[in-house]
Amino acid sequence: MTKLLEIKDQLIRFYSKYETYLYPVVKFIVALILFTSINTYLGYMTKISSLPVALILSLVCAILPTNAMIWLGAAVILADMYALSLEVMLTTFVLFAALFFLYFRFAPKDGMAVLLTPICFRFHIPYVMPVGCSLLRSAYSVIAVVCGTVVFYFLEGIHRNAATLMGAASEGMEASAKFGISVGQLLGNKEMFLTVAIFVITAIVVYIVRRMDVDYAWTLAIISGALIEIAGLFVGFLVLNISGRTVWLLIGSVVSMLIEFILQFLFMNLDYARTERVQFEDDDYYYYVKAVPKKMVAVREVTVKHFGNTASMGKRIDHAKTQLTPEEEEMGKKVISKPIDLDDDWLKIDR
Repeated sequence: MTKLLEIKDQLIRFYSKYETYLYPVVKFIVALILFTSINTYLGYMTKISSLPVALILSLVCAILPTNAMIWLGAAVILADMYALSLEVMLTTFVLFAALFFLYFRFAPKDGMAVLLTPICFRFHIPYVMPVGCSLLRSAYSVIAVVCGTVVFYFLEGIHRNAATLMGAASEGMEASAKFGISVGQLLGNKEMFLTVAIFVITAIVVYIVRRMDVDYAWTLAIISGALIEIAGLFVGFLVLNISGRTVWLLIGSVVSMLIEFILQFLFMNLDYARTERVQFEDDDYYYYVKAVPKKMVAVREVTVKHFGNTASMGKRIDHAKTQLTPEEEEMGKKVISKPIDLDDDWLKIDR
């Protein structure tokens, strides 16, 4: 455990020292995963669905605020939807407008959660997002998770029905039919509504538990969130007759719990054995304070005493000489006698 605490302390110091350079690198990596996923999952407009374009956009996102990444991602998705069908693009535009209003009204500082949620869905670990956001952020951060969840399920539905929409466009199907197909991917997706409901409940429970005045509140919050997600989604899949999700639900939940415990170790690793309770009062109130220290590595203080300024003098004396000049011998006497306040004459030897 001590070694892990030392590694954690070194990571914190390293990030604090180079935060100005590391955060743009993180944004570049997230943006690159985002744009390559859009190109792989959609990619209907071939002119912008290439790796060089994804790299350029990622570099731009690295130097811009996080919310700019959301705007650029939305623009690329709308361009792909336009290449697929004008009606699908209009439906996507209306959906994005509603989600942007919800996001910028309630959780404008949680842009990274909006971006990471669909990415985590792609890696089958979306269950880490509602728990992680409730541990590290405010209760409103669940809005960002909801926005990312809705976008993922909508785009997944469009991806599954892309062939139908392309066939409809080539056969000259009426616009109302195309609107019906695209809107149906949103309003008729029962799995999306189930997932959103479970994520909201999980985020609320985790936020309440981790703020409770109990020992190991974060651990209890993580376990509670994982149990709610597993039980709620498992029962929901059975009720809605959704198959092929149980195995990934269990695997993703276990991986998500490991990530959540890593977050706890990095941000809230408390030593409950050294809990202190303090009581004091002022003119208006009487206070009961519970203080739980964080687990940290004790830093050993080393004190170095310098006896005189001997560095510069030492450089001026060639210690390889067997015979010193009178000036060098006199300088050596001063170096030795200075720190102990002795008279220079006590080192004189009768020759």
